[in-house]
Amino acid sequence: MTVLAALALSSTACNHPPVSRNCVDAHGHVVPESECQSHATGVHYVYGGSSGGHIGDTVVGGSDTEEGVSRGGLGHGEGDAEGAAHGSGDGAGE
Repeated sequence: MTVLAALALSSTACNHPPVSRNCVDAHGHVVPESECQSHATGVHYVYGGSSGGHIGDTVVGGSDTEEGVSRGGLGHGEGDAEGAAHGSGDGAGE
């Protein structure tokens, strides 16, 4: 039964939930999605991170690109330091 449970766990570990995305202002406060959709000045998306999910909340952590969000799963090197070191080099120093 243990092998069967491990197999079931490993097969579901690769199904990643969608990355959260918040539209934020220059101070990292959540603003209405419509501001990012209209390309308002000073707003951008933050992928991942934590917030209360309400307008005005501050997003802590996260990345300006979806690719910068770690989504590693059990038995997969997607979120480890080695995988993160193999980026395209774009945005170095930002």
